[in-house]
Amino acid sequence: MIDRLGAALADRYRIERELGAGGMATVYLARDLKHDRDVALKVLREDLAESLGKERFLREIRLAAGLTHPHILPVFDSGDAEGFVYYAMPSVEGQSLRDRLMHDRQLPVDDAVRIVSEVAGALDYAHRHGVVHRDIKPENIMLHDGHALVADFGIGKAVLAAAGRSSATLTQVGVTIGTPAYMSPEQAAGEEVDGRSDLFSLGCVLYELLTGELPFTGATVQAVIASRFIHTPPPIADKRAGVPASVRHAVVQLLGKSPDERPATGALVIELLRSSPTDAPASAGVATQAATPPEKERSVAVLPFENMSASAEDEYFADGMTEEIINALAQLKGLRVAARTSCFAFKGKHEDLRVVGEKLGVTSVLEGSVRKAGARIRITAQLINAADGYHLWSEKYDRQLDDVFALQDELAGAIATKLQLTLVGPAPDSRLRVGPRNVESYELLLKGRVLLNRRGAWIADAMACFERAIALDPDLAEAHALLGDSFRLLAIYGIAPSTDVIPRARAALERALTLEPEQVDALSALSNIASVFDRDWAMCAALAKRVWARDPDHVKTLCEHAITVLLRDPDGVDVAAVLRDLERAARLDPLNSWAAAICSISHSGAGMLTDALREAQRAIELDPLAITGRWALVWALSAMGRDADALAAAEPVLEIAGRPARLLLEMAAIYRRQGKTDAAAAIHDEIRTRAAAGYVPWSEQGMAAASAGRLDEARPLVRRGIDARESYVAFWKDPAWGPFLADPEGRQMLKDAGV
Repeated sequence: MIDRLGAALADRYRIERELGAGGMATVYLARDLKHDRDVALKVLREDLAESLGKERFLREIRLAAGLTHPHILPVFDSGDAEGFVYYAMPSVEGQSLRDRLMHDRQLPVDDAVRIVSEVAGALDYAHRHGVVHRDIKPENIMLHDGHALVADFGIGKAVLAAAGRSSATLTQVGVTIGTPAYMSPEQAAGEEVDGRSDLFSLGCVLYELLTGELPFTGATVQAVIASRFIHTPPPIADKRAGVPASVRHAVVQLLGKSPDERPATGALVIELLRSSPTDAPASAGVATQAATPPEKERSVAVLPFENMSASAEDEYFADGMTEEIINALAQLKGLRVAARTSCFAFKGKHEDLRVVGEKLGVTSVLEGSVRKAGARIRITAQLINAADGYHLWSEKYDRQLDDVFALQDELAGAIATKLQLTLVGPAPDSRLRVGPRNVESYELLLKGRVLLNRRGAWIADAMACFERAIALDPDLAEAHALLGDSFRLLAIYGIAPSTDVIPRARAALERALTLEPEQVDALSALSNIASVFDRDWAMCAALAKRVWARDPDHVKTLCEHAITVLLRDPDGVDVAAVLRDLERAARLDPLNSWAAAICSISHSGAGMLTDALREAQRAIELDPLAITGRWALVWALSAMGRDADALAAAEPVLEIAGRPARLLLEMAAIYRRQGKTDAAAAIHDEIRTRAAAGYVPWSEQGMAAASAGRLDEARPLVRRGIDARESYVAFWKDPAWGPFLADPEGRQMLKDAGV
């Protein structure tokens, strides 16, 4: 058998050895000769392949191969070679969940909940894409670096589809879809199943992980199957002490005999497992333990302080004061602080604080006001319980304006005392930062940061503030860092040539690090420069790690690192870990439109288009005028082949945003695909006219020419963009690059450049 298989696949795989066999297939370790990598090659039983019909089976496998999720083991390849029907998966270094159960019998509760939550996330994703697994069990859950990878997705569906969904046909060839110990009642009865059947199986797995025993047992296969119809599993509390009520309740819900009794989605399973134990009601037939609920995570959102001063210019001071308090509180041990962008989404809205707490996932909210009068300042602050609106603490501070830096620390210290927290590392009054030396430079710093966060034309105004602050205080590290980041953004957004502004960005950022060696804004900007402009992945990762060592929740670095990795696919990068970083950024800063847009573009780069579309829509809901969100939406729709929807999404933004070039390029590529050459040529003419009057990146000019069918004009333009290290070249996975990538010479140009 192995010799015949090796001969049949000799042009593609080298069979190393057999890894194991099951009822439907045999698994081999093989070497993928084309990609020089080890794979697990699963070969269907020859009689089964003949009985089921190969073409339909392979068609269903190809559909399952479209699943791309960090906790799903992907299908690399499938085919029919001289009667051998096979599919290839990664060869995972690690063990299966079954292997771990054989070693440990019971898993620590935290490990069990984490693994099951990861599987639930994979199931949620697959079910949304119309794929039901049908055989969730510990043998099909691999553990790689401790994280779950679900194998054999869609294989059961492929067998059923190939057999025409005939149970009789399957019985004749000796095949059972699903494993009796984990099979849902409806699957055991031969009924049609949906995703809730998989969730029942997952409940069986969770029960086993916690107790070391199966929930349904019997002397025969028939007895095992029958038990789920007539018996309720023994309560987990009788088998093991210390399992939280929320987890026990989740198991009961998952093992509901009717699909309607179970959670509807994998996402709801995750919520059940994360809920407070006191939220979990007791269910009939299941003993509940008396338990003291653990103390909730201490968390706070700092809402933008209200400007009560006579001058509108003091709005910058109020916003900056808010940001400084956020930064100070972020250094307190045991306190999670909501991200700045999400907090500022409530500026001027006066929303019910209970709603604020719910949207940001925090237990308390700090709000206040700033009033300046001459050289004096009054700051009021109050800490409020988000659950019931009760005031936990309030204070008023009247100070001379030159005391403002001590005032920030005093505020943070007072809040910390009230929350009974301790400080990490240096006390607030000795933070590792080189602060401003006078009030004017401080105000310029605050005003510039607010302007910079608006992007677009505001970048130049922000730079003027930072330059004036540095003139007043040359040793102000934060101002140098933000000035350097401003120069970087000019290149990222195609506002100025990277060859002009990136050297200036480096100089400012290096100056900031000379003054303050671990200044996170400077490290984050340099990490992005290393990836986008230097194509130095090792340096990019090293600098990002320095940021996270100082601030593990630095959302900007999480997002920018993810997008560069997922758009460029550097070797040796753990894509699943990068996607988890994106998910964490979304949790940390749930109301940040820019972060949602970056998450969308990153998912598009990873081929996860449904997720990309969802995140783009979320970005636009958060900020309807956000250009990055609109670009992300058009990108996702275009990549999905929804050309009409993509054009409709782009059109209304053009007038509002001044016809941004990158949206125009998306439209030009779509017009090219639709055969509307006149429309594509019109955009090309517009881009050329702009380039004659001012700066337009070479690569953007090249994309316009390619969409107009003028590849001879496009190639030298893109070459100049590559040589100039333009940021748009890093976005070559954007559908707007499609007309250029369709040209073999153009595609080879990008490959040779290593972009």
